[in-house]
Amino acid sequence: MPASAGRRRAAARPVTRWLVLASLLVGLLASLALEGLLGPAHSGRSTGPPALPDPGRLGPVLETGDDAVRSAPGTPGTVGIALVDTGSDAVREEVARTLSRHRVPATWFLSGRAVLDDRDVAADARVAGGEVGVTGFSGHDLAALPAWRTRVELSSAQAALATAAGITTPLLLVPSSATRDRVDLATIDTARQAAQQGYVLVSGNAPEAAGEGDLAVLVLDRTAPARLDALLSRLSAAGIRPVTVSELAGMDPGSVNRPAGRWARVHAVAVTTAVRSASAVTALVDLLFLPLAALMTARAVIAVVLAVAHSRRRPTSRPWTGPVTVIVPAYNEAAGIEAALSSLVGSHWPYGLSVIVVDDGSTDETADIVARLGLRGVYLLRQINQGKPAALNAGLAVTTTDVVVLVDGDTMFQPDTIAELVAPFSDPRVGAVSGNAKVLDRTTLLGRWQHIEYVMGFNLDRRLLASVGAIATVPGAVGGFHTGALREVGGVSDDTIAEDTDLTIALQRAGWRVAYQDQAIAWTEAPSTLGDLWRQRYRWCYGTLQATWKHRRAVVEGRSIGLIGLPYALVFQVVVALLGPVVDVAALYGLLTSQARAVAMAWLGFSAAHLMLAAVAFRLDREPLRPLWAAPLQQLVYRQLMYLVVVQSVAAALAGTRLRWHKLRRLGLAGAPAGVALGPRQARDR
Repeated sequence: MPASAGRRRAAARPVTRWLVLASLLVGLLASLALEGLLGPAHSGRSTGPPALPDPGRLGPVLETGDDAVRSAPGTPGTVGIALVDTGSDAVREEVARTLSRHRVPATWFLSGRAVLDDRDVAADARVAGGEVGVTGFSGHDLAALPAWRTRVELSSAQAALATAAGITTPLLLVPSSATRDRVDLATIDTARQAAQQGYVLVSGNAPEAAGEGDLAVLVLDRTAPARLDALLSRLSAAGIRPVTVSELAGMDPGSVNRPAGRWARVHAVAVTTAVRSASAVTALVDLLFLPLAALMTARAVIAVVLAVAHSRRRPTSRPWTGPVTVIVPAYNEAAGIEAALSSLVGSHWPYGLSVIVVDDGSTDETADIVARLGLRGVYLLRQINQGKPAALNAGLAVTTTDVVVLVDGDTMFQPDTIAELVAPFSDPRVGAVSGNAKVLDRTTLLGRWQHIEYVMGFNLDRRLLASVGAIATVPGAVGGFHTGALREVGGVSDDTIAEDTDLTIALQRAGWRVAYQDQAIAWTEAPSTLGDLWRQRYRWCYGTLQATWKHRRAVVEGRSIGLIGLPYALVFQVVVALLGPVVDVAALYGLLTSQARAVAMAWLGFSAAHLMLAAVAFRLDREPLRPLWAAPLQQLVYRQLMYLVVVQSVAAALAGTRLRWHKLRRLGLAGAPAGVALGPRQARDR
């Protein structure tokens, strides 16, 4: 394959991932929007124009044309019974018993939502009364809605009826215009729109005012059974026969509840599936939002308290001293290996320092550069390409010191990093020490985002977890280890692609402690493109899932790593990230609704809390606060990419995909902070 084609393919991957994320977010937003459109009613009665004159001249069924409203009087000697079902099972059952006792039929007007929530409602209504009409889907006043919204309401209501009962209906009753004195110009306009979809608008009077040839409209509230019983008793005494709407209006009864056709059923299934999905998404958001907010708040408070306590701790014993071996696994590290080695040999460690570079079959000039430098105390091992764990184990096999430092080939140490890193080994229970990895290139927006993430996320978490003895990862960029502890657990395993997490958990399961030294600072080259960042974080997340699964028995072993470290990693690195898009889309949707002010205030409060937490983390790490101007943008863009990384990692893990190691491109370790030793080439570049 031509190189240009490979570059095009590689460049296309991040775009595809953003499209996948965009599709997920749009889908969630569409679900919430649909639920918002068809959710429970909040509007009151129509605020349209004044009522039309002479409402008494209107019959029970209104037919509208372009410029006229036609209405025929009801059948003499009858009164139609229209029951507007509000969803109360107790009232519905009592009304049905009243109809049965008087042996009369009625027309039940149902909302699509009620039919969708309870499939038996339509069937029970037909048994109890004879025929069914609709009021729309959500119960909103159709006369107060725009035309497009009315079409959605009616289509959804008809779909619900077709799905639940296999029928359709042309009868429509607008809730706030149920009685004739409420029929106004807005109602007539709604009737005209409904007529285009085959509906006729039903109107009538309150039961107490209904006379011969009229329609009695009864809303099923708590007073409905008594009012219906009084109406039916009055009609019986007057010799007036209660009938359905269709019989009152002289309509063909067979045309009122016709069986739904094949295509109508297909359409109904599609619509109701979409509505149910939207309801499920909304229910999920409602269920998760408050617990998730409480969880994140609790985490922030606990993190600040424990991190501050960790920063104020004082050593209880003298720092460890003795010879140290540094192992540098190197594969195609030509861009930065000289700077990395120069920083290591420039360390202030007078007790003996050896650096073993294990060239893992590099195809560039890495090994030649190491050999040509001829740095004192630096030794070169060559092997065919076997992977990072094998390179680390090769270095470990020739190590003779009690303490070994593992460092990536793209990392530079400060002169005092080794002294700070190995100090805790004076405690014989310590098997590993995590250093403080910092992002080297912070000049780009992507670099600043990663810098904030390293300080606020990784390092703050390590302070928190160190306080409870449950650090899950000693980073490959800067970690110190007791050589005996490494050999006890069998060296560095290649079972996962997150060998650093795997090793850290294994050491703690074997009874060793893991410490964190915030002043053991190492400068590492962070990914410079979205594609490289994606590959790195995908590997990290996938590897964390692998390591957690491998060490799942740690949860029942009673150690802090199993009781706190692994659950913490899963909850905040995986579960919260999976739920993040749902909450974000819910917030975005909220900004488009009547709750926009409350949502905006909540979002601003969350952003302010996030910024305050970041400021605390930066202060603890002795970092200037200037880069935090990029934090709000990080919440809007960078975090979404991290969400998608987790989604793809979890999907790959569940599918059993075997992820290979992703080697990042190196740009070189130029631009090091003051006090870090540079090789001749990097010094000239500065």
